[in-house]
Amino acid sequence: MTRTPQAARFLSSFEWTKDREHFGGYSAIKLSDDGSSFVVMSDRGHLIEGSIFRHNDTIIGVRSKEITKFAFPKELFGKRPKTDTEGIARDASGRLYVSFEHENRIARQEHDGTWSLLPTHPEITALPKNKGLEALAIGPDGAVLAIPEVSDGLLTPFTVYRFREGAGWDTELRISRHPGFLPVGSDFDIYGRLYVLERGFAGFGFFSQVRRFDMRDAGEISGEVLLTTRARVHDNLEGLSVWMTPDKQVRLTMVSDDNFQRFQRTEIVEYAVGN
Repeated sequence: MTRTPQAARFLSSFEWTKDREHFGGYSAIKLSDDGSSFVVMSDRGHLIEGSIFRHNDTIIGVRSKEITKFAFPKELFGKRPKTDTEGIARDASGRLYVSFEHENRIARQEHDGTWSLLPTHPEITALPKNKGLEALAIGPDGAVLAIPEVSDGLLTPFTVYRFREGAGWDTELRISRHPGFLPVGSDFDIYGRLYVLERGFAGFGFFSQVRRFDMRDAGEISGEVLLTTRARVHDNLEGLSVWMTPDKQVRLTMVSDDNFQRFQRTEIVEYAVGN
């Protein structure tokens, strides 16, 4: 694992509040290519879209639309609709993908609004119900990558499940496990590099790490540590989106899951990363 002196530079943190039912519990975020608009998703199947306003790289406000709920058809899972939504991604054509942690499936919304499930894989089906497909991302080549929040041991790498149209699933990639951290969010930049947000819990607060991976490598990859925070610097950061400024500087935008607890907060956090 390559560790550089805190490659990511803190820009700002914004505490987002909204006096609406179902607000909070955000497990995933996806920004537009220029970082101006967003969609965030809660682990209870709610979605909210909006815009982020900045001044000199500091978030000064958030404007959002009404909170909506995913209308997953009952027949999609053969029983009542699932709400254990953890990861969100969009492909180049704009189709939305959602991962389910307990069901361990990935749903795709077509342009006409209908939903379908990606094929399953025996290893994915066997994942623990509360430690399943947590991080979801789609690469520039259209491949869907899903990373669970569990591996077979404290030193065992995390399997990266990759789905490609026409080829199905493969498990050729694995990311090394850093003690104390579990993957919770992921995204790609325009250069095809994978960023993974990892979370730890110290008993009195959460701490975070972001690693970047060169996807030209194969087998087990360790990546470059861009960011590591101490406990309680931020809240429970769980969603990650990567975007670029007009001069092609990488930005990391993360959102926290407040678990609908009064002592936690919904926080939007941004860091700048050198290329």
